[in-house]
Amino acid sequence: MPIRHYPTLHAYVAANRRTRAEYDAEALPLLEGALPPDLVGTLLRNGNGHFEQHGVPYEHLFDGDGMVARFRFDGRGVTYRNRYVRTEEFVAEEKAGKMLYRSFGTNLPGGLRANFGKTQFKNTANTSLVEHGGHLLALWEGGLPHRLDPDTLGTHGRYDYAGTLRNPFSWLDRRITPELPFSAHPKVHPTTGVLHNFGTVAGTQHRLALYEVSPAGEARLAHALPMPAATFAHDFVLTQSGHRIFFLTPVAFDVVRALAGITSPAASIKVDPRQSIQVVVVGPDGEVQRLSTDFGFPFHFVNGYQDADGTLVADALLMNTYPSSLSIKAYLAGNLPGDEPLAKFVRFRLDLGAGTVSRQLLSDYEGELPEINPARVGQPYRYAWAIGRPPSHPLPLLDHLIKLDVHTGAARHAYEPETLVSEPVVIPKANATAEDDGYLVYLRFDARTTTTDLIVADAADLRLLARLGLPHNIPLGFHGLWQSA
Repeated sequence: MPIRHYPTLHAYVAANRRTRAEYDAEALPLLEGALPPDLVGTLLRNGNGHFEQHGVPYEHLFDGDGMVARFRFDGRGVTYRNRYVRTEEFVAEEKAGKMLYRSFGTNLPGGLRANFGKTQFKNTANTSLVEHGGHLLALWEGGLPHRLDPDTLGTHGRYDYAGTLRNPFSWLDRRITPELPFSAHPKVHPTTGVLHNFGTVAGTQHRLALYEVSPAGEARLAHALPMPAATFAHDFVLTQSGHRIFFLTPVAFDVVRALAGITSPAASIKVDPRQSIQVVVVGPDGEVQRLSTDFGFPFHFVNGYQDADGTLVADALLMNTYPSSLSIKAYLAGNLPGDEPLAKFVRFRLDLGAGTVSRQLLSDYEGELPEINPARVGQPYRYAWAIGRPPSHPLPLLDHLIKLDVHTGAARHAYEPETLVSEPVVIPKANATAEDDGYLVYLRFDARTTTTDLIVADAADLRLLARLGLPHNIPLGFHGLWQSA
């Protein structure tokens, strides 16, 4: 696997080894353009706050403690606040001044002697956020969410929805997985306001746990479906028709090696491309259907809906394999293999009557971290925004902002050399007359100045409208949400 060094990537990682500063209400300087006066509300972003733990470099992007960044727009300016999620593990490591816990992709220094029998892994609370039922939660798919104070961003602690996320199965199951995982990609039904989510639960019988949370915040475990042990899912599709669609991919952890401390969970992952994806569809009435399609790995879905003829549509960013832990470790050293798999926009059509799954390539662009107009979730839509790259780009970096028309396959992009960009959050205008009539808000790291900026762009043509400077560098993170004023 040929490895190349990328100075932009190296500068980004070096600038974010450890983000320590926390700000309360820092007014961000306007460096370019002008803020739209109708852009009023709050952007929240969550992600890994650093790439090392007290001098020990993390070996995976998913391992840094969660840090929530808040940007408040009042039509005239933007104020900034950031806070680490005070998980029990974060507090203990800060007090000790050293790494105490194994993470998804990083073992403790010291080899097998230091890691043998250490079966408690850090809940990093670093992947995304959801505001629903009167609670703001920081999410991590491997365990319980953490409840945050919406004003101060202070951490109230782990949140189990009044016991709903405590394992209700056998005594041995509770020993294996005492707390049910709550994925980082919940979906709120556009009509009922019910939040749907899932967790993949290891145990004597591996289960796909499906949760439903009422608009008032009352949760229930709606289904616990048997699932093959050697499968994994990170995201799912919720349609307005009430269908939930899961792609269970043949990606499995070597549990014995990981729990024994021989390797990290990420490094233990085994991929079997000879196996198919198992597609699980749970209907609005609870009926479960299982289909299959050829191998691939979708980290994220763009959107999904039920077509007029009853066919279910699921649009995904599909990789031809799961990214290896070695390539991600290389990324954190500023390096990348030239043949690293990148995701492409693929449409799956599920005919439940015929029991078939077909697929269509929507674009030759590659991308990740897709977003759509939030008013189109679960329904037919036209546009998707993401980080990505056009087919002509020579670097294996998703360093462009892209917009895709899923009807025509036409795409456009915005690019500034020697920069990296975050997931673009889509904010429709209050008086919008078109699906792309709105704004994009995202972070951009500039390797030339070693600074991180907040960018506001036009959702229609990706034109930069305003650029504001952050008081420090922060990692670009994973996912965010917009709260209207």
